[in-house]
Amino acid sequence: MKLPTKAKLISILLIIFVVITVAALVIKNNIYDKPQNIIKILPDHVDLQIKDFNYTEVGEANSKWEVKADSAKYFKKENMAVFERVKIKLTTNEGKVFTMTGDKGQMNTEKKDLQIKGNVVIVTDKGERFTTDYLNFSDAEKKVYTDASVAMENKKMKIKGTGLTLYIKTGELNLASVVKAKIN
Repeated sequence: MKLPTKAKLISILLIIFVVITVAALVIKNNIYDKPQNIIKILPDHVDLQIKDFNYTEVGEANSKWEVKADSAKYFKKENMAVFERVKIKLTTNEGKVFTMTGDKGQMNTEKKDLQIKGNVVIVTDKGERFTTDYLNFSDAEKKVYTDASVAMENKKMKIKGTGLTLYIKTGELNLASVVKAKIN
């Protein structure tokens, strides 16, 4: 058996050294370096974002909230949930049902206070329909209110006015001003 010459041996060692060096550089660049461009999925201040959001909460004396939205963002530090294309169904402990829809909404998750904006519609289980630009709900006072223009319709009448307060427990409805009614 013939041993390789010194030149062949150096060439083979040099080729092996080059292959190992290139492999080490490729591995180092692919494994150990952090990616330079990272796509941020959520803004820094958003703690949670959900598409096709569904939430149900049963409260005191079987009152029930059902919140559905195309998307929801939760901001823990502010105790705030923000909704896109929101639908909220509130069933009171007296069995009254109110369904509220709007383009946008936000809820204070600690107080359960709510605001809905844009193409707001409220429909009651009695067939009453309210429309307005924006609407607020106070959980502590159990009332829905706005100071915007409001239209209300049911089978018997159509009413327009500015400002609305609806007390959920009693069903009492107040229109603040510029009230016009048409009775069918």
